[in-house]
Amino acid sequence: DARVTMIYEGTNEIQAIDLLVRKVLPDAGAGFARTLLALRDELDASRESDADAQRRFAQLRYLTTQLAMAAKAAPRLPYEVADDYLRIVMLAMLAWAWCRIEAAPGATPSQATSAAAFRRWVLPEFEMRAGIVKKACEAVIAPVAG
Repeated sequence: DARVTMIYEGTNEIQAIDLLVRKVLPDAGAGFARTLLALRDELDASRESDADAQRRFAQLRYLTTQLAMAAKAAPRLPYEVADDYLRIVMLAMLAWAWCRIEAAPGATPSQATSAAAFRRWVLPEFEMRAGIVKKACEAVIAPVAG
């Protein structure tokens, strides 16, 4: 049934709005930033994939701060970028999870192959989605600052 896709997409949007508007932005992202910092500290920056995940967490914290500032001037903005924000969070968390899986005792070569495939084929979406959110914030913040 074609309606299933619409229901699925609607559910994703509701979850995205719930994450950003109800969970992250009420304290301007401070609580979420603490969580990201704790997860960051679980990674080993000497490993390339871990350092990359740490950079993504830093970028996510920065975007969250930008969103919190922009939302003051444009209250609808969080609703407009919620889906992109959810995808950014998901991708950053998956990058962290794959790092943890690879570093775990007993990690297998097939897990390393899966992690490499994720980094090559899925993770590049992070930059695209982050760019969308960044541009949306800049469009709001720049006129206010100028």
